[in-house]
Amino acid sequence: MVYLDYRKAFDSVPHQRLLEKLKEFGIKGKLRVWLEDFLMSRTMTVGVRGAFSQLQAVLSGVPQGSVIGPLLFLLFVNEPPNWIKNEFRMFADDTKIWCPIKTAADSITLQQDLVSLCSWSEKWQLRFNADKCKVMHIGHSLPT
Repeated sequence: MVYLDYRKAFDSVPHQRLLEKLKEFGIKGKLRVWLEDFLMSRTMTVGVRGAFSQLQAVLSGVPQGSVIGPLLFLLFVNEPPNWIKNEFRMFADDTKIWCPIKTAADSITLQQDLVSLCSWSEKWQLRFNADKCKVMHIGHSLPT
């Protein structure tokens, strides 16, 4: 079983790419305009001891603390389960993939899924945090 963690997942979703996906899902018209305004008109500033930076446009991330933010994230990461060959589950930004390893072919299939997930993540600019990704072996012996 491999546990995967996206690096700053909710902060990393690129707005333009999310809007592309929403268009692919058929979200258009007033709803799309509203979602685009919701995402694109955000700015931020940093304050330290009463001194503040200039306003900067926020180009990525789904608003945390909002009702719609987690839904937008789930729509953004929706497609991997369609092409993963092994068992696969996601809960928000936490992902696990697993399969029984009985033959070398099982190991190869799992590795291919991991490579595919990494390629997908790079393409959509949502990278894994390697330090938080873990492998768990379940059984009586470790694979050789």
